[in-house]
Amino acid sequence: MIPMTQYKSARAEAEHTAALLRAALQRVGLPEEETARVRALVTGRGRAYVEVGALPLGSAVKLLNALPLALVMDRADDAPGLPAEASG
Repeated sequence: MIPMTQYKSARAEAEHTAALLRAALQRVGLPEEETARVRALVTGRGRAYVEVGALPLGSAVKLLNALPLALVMDRADDAPGLPAEASG
């Protein structure tokens, strides 16, 4: 079990980040009932997470369109392929 102060600190950070992510998702057009699925989590060991949950396909596309993928696209030629185990 972690100390309560560590839990509260991790929870506050996760809550803050989740709130920022919910607001960003709403700005790109996701409805509030979908952004409400974004929530803060803290494990028993004190590790903070933000759970996004499942999004309908149309909302996932809106999210992808809002992400700055240009940096990823520039590095696509340098990206390694799938590991041998992933192809079967």
